[in-house]
Amino acid sequence: MKRKKVVALTVAAALLVNGCSSMVKQTANNGCGKEGCTCECECCRGTVISESLQEDEEAIIVRDSEMMNLAESTEEGQITENSDLGSSETEEESTSLEGTASEATQQDTSGNEEESQQADNKKNEIAGLTEGEKKARRENQANYKKLRDSIYKQKNSKAKMDKINKVDKEIIANNSFDFSTKNIVFIGDSITEGITSSKDLSGMYISYVHYTDMYLNFNRTLNHGKGGRMFSVYGGEELSLCMNFDNVTNNESDIIVVFAGINDYIVEAENKRFGNPKDSLSSAGYCGTLRYFMKQLQEYYSDKEIFFVTPYNVERTSYATYSDYNGQPSLGDYVKVMKDMAAEYGFNVIDLYGTGFMDTTDDLIADGFLYDSLHPNDEGSRVLGEHIAAELSLYFSQK
Repeated sequence: MKRKKVVALTVAAALLVNGCSSMVKQTANNGCGKEGCTCECECCRGTVISESLQEDEEAIIVRDSEMMNLAESTEEGQITENSDLGSSETEEESTSLEGTASEATQQDTSGNEEESQQADNKKNEIAGLTEGEKKARRENQANYKKLRDSIYKQKNSKAKMDKINKVDKEIIANNSFDFSTKNIVFIGDSITEGITSSKDLSGMYISYVHYTDMYLNFNRTLNHGKGGRMFSVYGGEELSLCMNFDNVTNNESDIIVVFAGINDYIVEAENKRFGNPKDSLSSAGYCGTLRYFMKQLQEYYSDKEIFFVTPYNVERTSYATYSDYNGQPSLGDYVKVMKDMAAEYGFNVIDLYGTGFMDTTDDLIADGFLYDSLHPNDEGSRVLGEHIAAELSLYFSQK
């Protein structure tokens, strides 16, 4: 049976009719140039698909019907059900946690000045965009989002992760929102703190927060992550987010990102309680403490942009004895409560679990992105930071 062969990134590029890249000169037929004519216009960065993705375009097959409808001009061909966006990144492209501390320090020293220069360039670049250029970037982002949504539907695998990361980078490259005027606070546990990542020259862990900030260039970034933190009190009151609300939040932050919940799931406390997600008055168990935390956010920070990040899937099972639950709730049950409550309170969700992002139950993902069975290594922190940066850029650029 014949179906459309959709080369998704080629389609995405063809749909962008508002200009060419300021970084790449391209032959175009979109009004900026015609066949044989090189486009010289200075427009949005990222309009031209990156060379690495172009090399993979023949392998891109998108099943999503919406994307297929966009591909009216693509050639007919037999669809291959298990096609990939491309092979995984080479070892040279990946940053491994293995290696001596001195090597990590040398890399950090050489990279500090470059990152600072890149941040200044981003600030100046975004500030200098015209409204037409911003519109072109937003359209480009929207098409990459459609492509990524189709990738989310594929089976969780290392190849899928590599595809997502490539598209995340293109979304970031098309950012049109100036984050340099915004303050942000990241609230979370050891993953946010970055306890298994390398350290910078000041001795701070280089967690996903570092990469998110590096790509979006916030005015001020606070990392309020701490190992062991959870919403509930099973790790002690000092580690409970809802019991330390004033200490983990910041009233000068314009954006609040909360990435926690995995410790609530894996902790093996006695007489553990899951709680009732429908009970708006109870503060018992995971459901009660999560609701209490969200209530406080709504009461004190209703004027802020608030994001909850769901845990990615991990190969951990809690064997706690629940006093109010028949059997063991899954990590998916914990995630569902978070998503439902966030929707109830009007908060945004970055759903790692539901999209299969960094599903570490896959051995290749665990080996490539984890230091242990839970925490990201340097490469895991990088791709996680890029993904969250892409999500924030999409939200604010598309508003």
